[in-house]
Amino acid sequence: MDADTQHLRARFAELAAAPDAALDLGELAAIIGAEEDPPVDVDAVLDDLDALADGVAPRLHGLTRPRERVDLLLAYLVGELGFRGDEANYDDPSNSCLHALLRRRAGLPITLSVLLMEVGRRAGLPVVGVGLPAHFLALAPELPGVYIDMFHGGRLLSEHECKNLLRQKTGGGLEFDREMLRPVSTRQILLRMLQNLKNTHSRRGGLDRALAASDRILLLAPALAEEHRDRGLLQLQRRAFRAAADDLNQYLRLAPMAADRHTVAARANEARARAKQAN
Repeated sequence: MDADTQHLRARFAELAAAPDAALDLGELAAIIGAEEDPPVDVDAVLDDLDALADGVAPRLHGLTRPRERVDLLLAYLVGELGFRGDEANYDDPSNSCLHALLRRRAGLPITLSVLLMEVGRRAGLPVVGVGLPAHFLALAPELPGVYIDMFHGGRLLSEHECKNLLRQKTGGGLEFDREMLRPVSTRQILLRMLQNLKNTHSRRGGLDRALAASDRILLLAPALAEEHRDRGLLQLQRRAFRAAADDLNQYLRLAPMAADRHTVAARANEARARAKQAN
């Protein structure tokens, strides 16, 4: 890890240790992108968000009806500035990077929703994230029951339409539950961004970059048992046997009754034996 990455990781760890209510979504999301796709000036990313908000805030101030306010913000970001979903290169890791979204104006549902949340907050129109499986959405609390799909042109969806969207995205493999439309915390949003990166890099065989995402997931949620297991399995693939054994054993301590505990214990024993052979 070079000096710039070490600095970013230290700053991420410092911010991630804050209570949920004090987490800075914009800065943490910018740091995720900066480590993923350097070099990035994190302060410049935040300045860009400020500038976007300055471009719409005066227009919002004259409006009082929630629907008009939401429509105006969406018209500004989507219609005027051209932010959109990247259909053609959905699995590109840069789609998870806030600075790349600001430059290319294309990204994933969650990255676009983070943009909407951060510009909305700065402009005086609060927006929260909605963690629908397979397709992240947003919601303006002053317009309850109306969900924002930034990936598809900022369209507004009813609960029924969200249910249909889930069916389309999962092929009917996941049953809809209203709990899926509850707002999620800043920490949950950041975890999902990093999980996306980890999964993308794992599919592409980028073990080191998948591990970097896993490391940051555990900075946000140190007691997340499944992530210790996943990181341990990544370490096994990287032949970092001692680190693999440590993570797999930590998973077993955190989830002693897990359904896969016997399989994981066997992998932990394998890692420990391979580590001894390497000495």
